[in-house]
Amino acid sequence: MHSLFMEQLEIKRDGLGTLLHFSGRLDTLAAQNLRAPIRAEVERHPASLTCNFRDVNYIGSAVLRLIFEAARELQRRNAHFRVLDCPPEIRRVFSLTGMDHLVEGGPSPGFTHEIKDGALRFFLNGRMDAVRVGEIREEVRKLIQSHPGPVRFDGSAVPYAASAFVHLCIDASKAAKVSGGSFGLERVHPEVAQVFRLAGLQSLLLSSQ
Repeated sequence: MHSLFMEQLEIKRDGLGTLLHFSGRLDTLAAQNLRAPIRAEVERHPASLTCNFRDVNYIGSAVLRLIFEAARELQRRNAHFRVLDCPPEIRRVFSLTGMDHLVEGGPSPGFTHEIKDGALRFFLNGRMDAVRVGEIREEVRKLIQSHPGPVRFDGSAVPYAASAFVHLCIDASKAAKVSGGSFGLERVHPEVAQVFRLAGLQSLLLSSQ
């Protein structure tokens, strides 16, 4: 195995591929230092490229862009790209930017939920496109139908919403009313809130960021 080490990045190569082990704060300044070595590893045409973020405490948009570009290039060559060992806060950043599909194990769960103070609250994760909505629709419906109180969708981790998500919210609102409860969206991103306003459904918005 061949290894190279620089501040915030350790590179390990073997016959199976390349491992990029990142550490520390990956901000805009770090991106300037990391661009060349990451690009150099991509241009070596490895069979696989793995990024480990176990020791990372912050990742900014500039470094995310480098990761996305590397992933796109490897996937274009039919090589294997993956992201490993993301701390929860780093995984959340990948989810917010719609890049959670790169993290080992596939996309993070479409949602988690809890019942607190009589309200059923869904914490939604990632881009709510037609595929993701199709994956969660049935489980969401069953949970709402079995709950007699208020239903809330927390949209703080949803950067994008397709029309399928709008329809999911309409269905959730109807189901909540049938069960004797109410429905609303909380902590919604401005871009997502605008989708609902354009659809004339601003009444579903309880709060936005």
